[in-house]
Amino acid sequence: MKISPKCPACLLNRAYTESKMATTDEKKIQKAVEESLKILNRRYPSGEINAVIATEMHRKVYEILRVEDPYKKLKDKANETVLRFLPHIKQFVKEQEDLFRASAIASIIGNTFDYGVMGHSVAEDGFMDFFREEFEKGLAIDDIDKIRELCKCRVVYLTDNCGEIIVDALFLEEIKKISNRLTVVVRGKPILSDATLEDAELAGIHKIADEILTNGEGAIGIIEEELPADTMDRVKNANIIIAKGMANYECLSDSDLPVAFLLTAKCEPVAESLGISVGDMVAKFKRS
Repeated sequence: MKISPKCPACLLNRAYTESKMATTDEKKIQKAVEESLKILNRRYPSGEINAVIATEMHRKVYEILRVEDPYKKLKDKANETVLRFLPHIKQFVKEQEDLFRASAIASIIGNTFDYGVMGHSVAEDGFMDFFREEFEKGLAIDDIDKIRELCKCRVVYLTDNCGEIIVDALFLEEIKKISNRLTVVVRGKPILSDATLEDAELAGIHKIADEILTNGEGAIGIIEEELPADTMDRVKNANIIIAKGMANYECLSDSDLPVAFLLTAKCEPVAESLGISVGDMVAKFKRS
C-alpha cells in the first residue's frame, strides 16, 4: 500500500508527539520535526510504502532525541491495562462455541491498543464494555474459516503493538493446537508502541510458539531487506502469514505471499484500501 496524501500529517504528528514525550528541549524537538519534513519531502513524491517512510523518520527522530524508546511508559501502560482485563477476556472467549474464531476476533480488538495514529484513542477505561461491543459488532471482512484451514501447516505470526500481543497469546494458543510449526515475529528494536522480545515474554509467547524471531532492525512492519536470514526463511516457506495491524498491511498488501491481515482500521487510507469504514475489524486472506 503506497503512502496516501493524508499520511504525512499523521507522520509529522507522531514525530512531534514522541519528541514531546522524550524531551523539553525545544531545539531538539524543532530539529526532529525539521528532519522529518526533509525525509517526507524526499520520499513522498515517489509514492513509497507509508510504513517504510515512517521507519526512516522515526529512526532519525530517535537519533536526534538520543532516546532508545520514547514510548516505554505508554507501552508499559498498555501491557498493564490488558493484563488487568485478561482474566475477563479469557473467560469471555472460553464461553464462546468456536474458540478459534473468538480468540481471533479478540486479538483484532486488541489491535486498538495503538498510540501512533492521529485521531485514534485507546479505550483504557471501561475496556471490557468496549470489548463486548466490538465483539458483538463482528468483522467487516471475515475469512476466518479459510485462515483456520491454512493454519494446519506452517504459520508465521507477525505481531504489532504492546498490550495487543497479550491478547494475541489467546489466539496463538488456538493456532498452536492445529499447526505444524508456529513462528512468532516481533520487532527487533523498540519503535513506536510495537512489541519486542521483552513484551513477547511478558505475554507468555515463548511458552506457546515453536520459536520467536525478530524483523531485524525494528522496522515498522516488514522490510524484506532487513529481515534476518532465519526470519526470511520462515516467511518464504509459510503456508500462511498472519499479519497483525496496519503497518504490516501497508508493507504486505501488494506482496505475493499468502497473508491474512487481522486488524482494526484506525485511519481513512487503510480503511479505503480495504473498502471498509474507519473502526471496522477485518480478518482478510489475500489471495495471490
